[in-house]
Amino acid sequence: MTGEIFKSLLIYDYRGKQISLALGVRYTLKVKNGYILALRSGERQERLPNLITAA
Repeated sequence: MTGEIFKSLLIYDYRGKQISLALGVRYTLKVKNGYILALRSGERQERLPNLITAA
């Protein structure tokens, strides 16, 4: 595996902001319209991420 480049996946929170997942936190992951949404308990999506600036 030496020399291989791995790209991380872009994951968004309920506000549409890019996040990194934290250890020890339980998320529900949903794939919607080309992005991954990570929701904690009790959260629901409020905004869509701006995918134009994320690429």
